[in-house]
Parts: sequence; C-alpha cells; structure tokens
Amino acid sequence: MSELLVTMSELDRARRHDPAALTGLERLHRLQKEKQRKKLQDSLVQSWPIAVGLVMACFAPLLRDLVVPFDPWGMRILFPFVVLAGRHEINPGGEYWQYLPHIMLYAQFPLEGWLAKKILRGRVSFSAVTIQVLFYQLLGVAQLWLISGAIGPMASR
Repeated sequence: MSELLVTMSELDRARRHDPAALTGLERLHRLQKEKQRKKLQDSLVQSWPIAVGLVMACFAPLLRDLVVPFDPWGMRILFPFVVLAGRHEINPGGEYWQYLPHIMLYAQFPLEGWLAKKILRGRVSFSAVTIQVLFYQLLGVAQLWLISGAIGPMASR
C-alpha cells in the first residue's frame, strides 16, 4: 500500500512539474501492476497440487470404501496416514483424539499436495508432484511397517 502511495505522490509531483514525465511514471506504474498480477496468476497456477488434493479429499470416503475389500493392505497403501492416526501408539487418549483418523481421511491428500508444492518451490510439474506424493505414501507405509513390528522377525533371521 505504501508503494502505491509513493507512486501516486510521484505522479502528482510529475504532473505539476513536467507533463512529459507523467507518461513514463504511468507506464512504470502499469508495469508494476502487471508484474503483480502475473505473480499472482503464477502462484495460483503453481497451487494446482493443493487443488487436486482438495478434489481427492472430496472422494476420499468413496476411495476408502473401494479399498475396504482389500483390507488391511488396501487401507495401508492408499491411506497410510489415516491408519497411523488410528494406531493406539499415536493416540494419547482423550475425548477428541478418536476423531483424528476421520480428519486425516479428508486432510491427507490436500496436505500431501501442499507439501509437494512447498518442497518443489516453482518446479511444480505433474511428474515431480507425482513422485513427491508417492514418496510420502512410501514413508507412511514404511512407518506402518515399523510400528507393526514386522521388522522384528526379519531382523532376528
């Protein structure tokens, strides 16, 4: 806002002193506005992983119902963070912790999109986001595998 006020005062000064300078300052002002508009548009275009995550969150209950016949591995692969949120090792007890898996069902995909956007910083392409999200899924599955104690029998061999 202060930049705009400075620019307007400069325009007023130029209008009083030199009418020819007015057009240059007006052009500068237009260029600054255009840069800001382009920056906002680029930011919105770069936010597509979050938008896709929000759309997938709308279909998360349907996806959960589709993988229920493949339980327990279906849920562990597609919704590892929901399963993690429901584990008793993570749940400290209390009145509201029982809702954490339900919240994670809707929050998992938008959070993964947001994290992918933040980590990729301007290099947001479909393949990069896909690899990043698959990496998050793999980390969630690995955490479940470690928590379930499956590594214990393998380590004792």
